[in-house]
Amino acid sequence: MKIQLRLPVFVALLGCLFLPPTSATSQPATIAFVEVNVLPMDSNRVLPNRTVLVQGDRITAVGPADDVRVPEGAERIPGAGRFLMPGLAEMHGHNPPLGSSSEYVEAVYFLFVANGVTTVRSMLGWPGQLELRSRVAGGELTGPTLLLAGPSFSGSSIQSPDQAERRVREQKAEGWDLLKIHPGLKRDHYDAMARTAKEAGIRFAGHVPANVGIVHALESGQETIDHLDGYLEHLRGDRGPLDPDQLARVVSLTRERNAGVVPTMVLWETIIGAADLDRMLAFPELKYMPASQVAQWKESYERRIGSTGFDAAVARRIADNRRVLLKALHDGGVRILFGTDAPQQFSVPGFSVHREMKAMAEAGLTNFDILLSATRNVGEQLAASDRFGTVTAGSRADLLLLEGNPLLDLGHVANRVGVVVRGRWLPESEIQSRLEKIAARSAAN
Repeated sequence: MKIQLRLPVFVALLGCLFLPPTSATSQPATIAFVEVNVLPMDSNRVLPNRTVLVQGDRITAVGPADDVRVPEGAERIPGAGRFLMPGLAEMHGHNPPLGSSSEYVEAVYFLFVANGVTTVRSMLGWPGQLELRSRVAGGELTGPTLLLAGPSFSGSSIQSPDQAERRVREQKAEGWDLLKIHPGLKRDHYDAMARTAKEAGIRFAGHVPANVGIVHALESGQETIDHLDGYLEHLRGDRGPLDPDQLARVVSLTRERNAGVVPTMVLWETIIGAADLDRMLAFPELKYMPASQVAQWKESYERRIGSTGFDAAVARRIADNRRVLLKALHDGGVRILFGTDAPQQFSVPGFSVHREMKAMAEAGLTNFDILLSATRNVGEQLAASDRFGTVTAGSRADLLLLEGNPLLDLGHVANRVGVVVRGRWLPESEIQSRLEKIAARSAAN
């Protein structure tokens, strides 16, 4: 889902917020996390008293502190009593909308990284994003590794099967990482897209158009079902409790087709009108968004819940059934992939991670399951693009150093010592300094 944002004043003032990215030459040749507790995320375990070496954008060694030699000149980061885990992935995020200033784009990227989000699958393409991906990958911009969906396939953008086929081949040739499905796409147009995507070797993911349906989308090879789209429509989850037999069948089909699911639990409660507006307006992270934008979010939500067709009881029923569905998908062996749809209504990039983790826990997932959905699960889903999502030698050096063990308390994910993004170390002091500047200027806009 994408909601256009207008940021006329805020973006003009952001230019002074950002220090230039640290160049690769100014980084130490080796970063060493010494005597640290490691959450490798290859299984539910903690490896105590390890030393982890980072050279360039790779983890080069993970082993007992007594056995790993730290090279002379390395930057040593004390790890005693601390916990090192893989950086987090956002599997349904967004670049800022077309027309945003370069300063605002950098702001959004930094908000992700500041919260340990080191990989973002951005789910709506526009001209210029491919260049941004290259600039981030080359170190010119500080930001998460970007996987980019092209301009979406929707009822308004695709008018014929032939156009769908052409658009697939064009996006593949242009270098987009995947195709984005939006609502309204006709079934024969969807089928042409899916068939051509398989021929061209490009993934497709996102929404499930109403006239396609969840069963056909899964059978067609849609890689991820985002927002749990299509499931409750199939199960009639707006009317009452989910039928256990029907639920079991669609969970089984999802697993058999090897589709991943990106729940976006918190954002979707906002979209359907099941969230508490006063509680959302009190989110402390809203200080990092311009006041004018927060006002737009408030107005949009008030319109939604004040509309003639809105039924609070139905919204609550859908929200409850979404939790039942998520737990059933997880228990049924479906790969759950973490996503928050940020930046969106009251979903602030990076900060939305902590609220989404809490919502997933309320649905019955364990702390390990939730962390897995944001690390190794994503690495396995996107294995063809790179090796990441675990703290293992050879993996991309995306790391999150914490003061406490998140397997015991997910709140520790916000209790950072610092973040490593593609081998660059960002200590918490630098993170807080930049966040304070963003907050100070957001308050006036």
